[in-house]
Amino acid sequence: MIRRVWESKMSVGKRLIALLLMLLPFLSHAQISTIGREFYIGFMDNNRRNSQPDRVVVIITAVEEAAGTIQTPRQSITFDLEPGEQLIREFDGDGEGVIHRGSGAVDFKPFKVTSSGDLTVHAINGREYSTDGTVILPTTALSSEYLVMAHYDVVDPSLDPGSNQNFESTLLVVAIENNTQVEVIPTAPTVNTIPAGAPIQFTLNAGESYQIKANGDLTGSRVRVLNANSDSCKLLAVFGGNKTSSAGDCGTSGDHIFQQAYPLESWGKEYIHVPLAGRTSGEIVKVLASENDTEIRVNGVLRATLDAREFTRFEFGKDELALIETSKPSSVAVIAKSGACNEFGVAPLGDPTLFLLSPNSQQLESITFSTGKLIGGFNQDIEHFVTILVESDAVNQTILNGQAVGNQFQSVLNSGFSYARIKVPFGVNTLSNPEGFIGYVYGSGSIESYGFAIGASLENVQFETETTYDFEVVGDRVACLDQEGLWEIFPDDSRFVDFSWDFGDDSGLKNGKAVNHTFTEPGDYEVTVFASTGDGSCGSETEFNFEVTVEDIGAELSGPTSLCPETAGVRYFLEDEVGVFDVIWEVEGGTFTEVNDLEIVVDWGIANPAAYVLAIPVAENGCQGQTLELEITLDESITPDLPEGQLGLCGTNTGPFDYVVPFPQAGKEYEWFITGGSIIGNTISESIQVEWDPNAPTRSLFYEERLPGGGTCFGTSEVLTVDQFPELSVELGSAISPSCPGDQNGQIELNISGGSGLFAFEWSHDPNLNEPIAEGLVAGVYQVLVRDLQGCGDFPFEVEIQDPAPIELLSITQNRPLCKASGDGQVILEMIGGTAPFTAVGNQSEWNSGILTVSGISEGEFNLLVQDDNGCTFPVQGIMEAPEALEISFEQLSPGCPGGVDGAIRVIPTGGTAPYQIIWEQGGNSDILESLSSGEYGVRVIDSNGCEVSGVGVVPDARPAVRMPTGFDPQDGPYQPVSNCSISYELLIFDRWGQLLYSGVEGWNGLFKGESMPVGVYTYYLNYEYALESGLQTDQIRGSFTLIQ
Repeated sequence: MIRRVWESKMSVGKRLIALLLMLLPFLSHAQISTIGREFYIGFMDNNRRNSQPDRVVVIITAVEEAAGTIQTPRQSITFDLEPGEQLIREFDGDGEGVIHRGSGAVDFKPFKVTSSGDLTVHAINGREYSTDGTVILPTTALSSEYLVMAHYDVVDPSLDPGSNQNFESTLLVVAIENNTQVEVIPTAPTVNTIPAGAPIQFTLNAGESYQIKANGDLTGSRVRVLNANSDSCKLLAVFGGNKTSSAGDCGTSGDHIFQQAYPLESWGKEYIHVPLAGRTSGEIVKVLASENDTEIRVNGVLRATLDAREFTRFEFGKDELALIETSKPSSVAVIAKSGACNEFGVAPLGDPTLFLLSPNSQQLESITFSTGKLIGGFNQDIEHFVTILVESDAVNQTILNGQAVGNQFQSVLNSGFSYARIKVPFGVNTLSNPEGFIGYVYGSGSIESYGFAIGASLENVQFETETTYDFEVVGDRVACLDQEGLWEIFPDDSRFVDFSWDFGDDSGLKNGKAVNHTFTEPGDYEVTVFASTGDGSCGSETEFNFEVTVEDIGAELSGPTSLCPETAGVRYFLEDEVGVFDVIWEVEGGTFTEVNDLEIVVDWGIANPAAYVLAIPVAENGCQGQTLELEITLDESITPDLPEGQLGLCGTNTGPFDYVVPFPQAGKEYEWFITGGSIIGNTISESIQVEWDPNAPTRSLFYEERLPGGGTCFGTSEVLTVDQFPELSVELGSAISPSCPGDQNGQIELNISGGSGLFAFEWSHDPNLNEPIAEGLVAGVYQVLVRDLQGCGDFPFEVEIQDPAPIELLSITQNRPLCKASGDGQVILEMIGGTAPFTAVGNQSEWNSGILTVSGISEGEFNLLVQDDNGCTFPVQGIMEAPEALEISFEQLSPGCPGGVDGAIRVIPTGGTAPYQIIWEQGGNSDILESLSSGEYGVRVIDSNGCEVSGVGVVPDARPAVRMPTGFDPQDGPYQPVSNCSISYELLIFDRWGQLLYSGVEGWNGLFKGESMPVGVYTYYLNYEYALESGLQTDQIRGSFTLIQ
């Protein structure tokens, strides 16, 4: 056995970015998708017919600048693409050696695309009336194990199947590394008589492949690599489908089914089915389970329970939406029905096509994608649609081909998603939404169709995390301020074993499945966990992102700290609390009783120098703040707290001012002492009034605490010094207008100097605002009263903020696209108002001196959203005109003889912008190509704007026009047939009595047995053959001629 070894230089990427859960599921932004730089494609059997040969098409769309190669068994084709450019290359399936026909044997039919830049790749396998396509996965998204989604339908016995006779379902495995040992366990008996469930094992080198065909549905067949290890990944590209299958019991017409299998680790648990636009037949949906006891719910109703590798199918009506939920990871595919299943009176548009649905969690944020194409010449001008799924609160952020399309969405049941079905032009399209989307593109022609995902994110690993503290917390994703927590991650894919944590607070990476971390500042943080399977070069890596909110919690603990032994009924409480829901109290040296959530009363015991009160504030989520502590001295000699009252003098106001003992105790006596002022009234009291002397060099106040009548417990308070405060001044710091007219994000900030430093603020628009900064303001007039809490005056202030000038459009002009579908038109807008510079959201645009030039506009209606530097927007609508489409047709001037060079063909350009440049693949620049044999002749036509169209003209086989001369003079040469094409013949000559005179494969020289024959009438019989594309043909002619001398 001869084995081929095709060197593979694939670089194995990292494959699984996941959804992270914090006790409950939440989403992670995906990174691995159908965008890549290296792709392997396999084409399965498509029921070839001599009159309808197979054509394979690769559609390459550049996400960025890319130089690359298409490699087939016959040739290597290079390409260079700019971002957004598309390359469509079509090949003869058999001529290029890429179509698999057999079953159960190793083949070498490699088809590979490599590039220096990111691409999306789609493949079409088709012939007239039988076409399907698939998105192609890059090598970075491949795996070593799959369950295959295929299809097999049996035509209803009541229907005439015609030429669609329940063709085989198919499965194709393509290796990308040498010595890849593969096992396939089919779910249906193969055409090679291998029963369902029997393992099939084979070894492939890079580029080799193995097709399996079965007379039954191969859906659920298992494909896996047997010898993968950390040094050699042995990834596979796997495809499933059907040679040519009908779908549904309402029609018999069949189409090829072609879908690349997605890795098991990419499967999800929630999918949405949306009916296909342009069809009235409804669809079939298949659900394939990966694990035992998988429950399948449709719109909330339990419809089936499946074991691993089992599938079920549902049929949905033309307007029926479906939310499909599975208890364990599953794969879901939609199958369009046969054309005759459309409603009566509707053209038989479309035929079976199968494409995999993406789980709701696997969303892309932007993609450049291409429509597919059909092979039949009568299906080249069809309508293409894209179905888009977006989370409902993000629909208005959806941009398709530069246009906002949020107004075209409708909700999907109670799923939280909305959908839109929008017609798109043939060729390159762009789609974006920063919050994510799912998309499928499809088209239907006369009993022929295609459909595939425009791209897919393949991230679906799920995780849970737990966060543990030394205390109980309430809720999910709880992050506590200044408290060390143990963070641990639990992946549902046990292959992930290595983890690194980035808590988003510049604290550095921490390694481990469980790590300790303390947040030291309140705020919102994005936590990223980097996970790896640790399998060397073949390992999978991912990162998971989730947000946590760290809330501030704190308070001040107040109460006396110097007390006589055995003092009872002492009050301690929290004030200036932030985020406090409850308090944990602890007292040493006494006993306490809780008054409420924020206050206790303590009965102190005997003398104790180490008594204390502890208070731990607790948030509603259970997070604990920093422990608050007051050290208490229980002694006969006490030091009471500083008097409370006016801290300084304001201007000429010298009093009287009130002063009090901060924590007076029952059964105690307080006597006051003053310097630089006088006490009004009794000096023995818990509170007094003071008149200060403005000219005194010093002003101070303190009190003595004692037992009435004397006693051993006695103390003097701290001394309060009263100074002169500077004059209060209030000025406008800043007045910031709202970003856009009508917005509520204006701001006023006050600058305050002088005074006591303790102020209250009374704003006219918000009585609860007590800050020098007012935010979230609309345009208007605002009053604020600044009040000095130490009596240094009240200061009224008024500020007006105004809206910015509204955006206005002064003029609009257009530069139409150079080509019908080039999408390079420009809209030129002269703008005033707003805040420059301006941009067009979702479009390429340039701002220069009051002019906004928006590029990349396609023919038809456009809807632009102009945005200024503050984010204010202004809609602009219009209609872009374009030149007539550049098209070509062919005129067959003369057919071509087999093996001859007498055919001629003319190309006729129309539309576009004349003059035209004509470039034939065979050489030549005239509209007429001559001296041709029969066959196909490719031509490119370029108009004066650089628009280009390609096509293939056909010079048909000519059936030779053969005749025999009516007269014959041997002196002019032999008597022989006259033909416009080369023929082989046998010539028989008879005299008038029927005697055979000559028989041969060359002309007759007029002799019989060496003698010249006399003048007269003779008869002939000519049997000739000639070659046509369909094979050798034979014809005969009989007649008579006159021999003359």
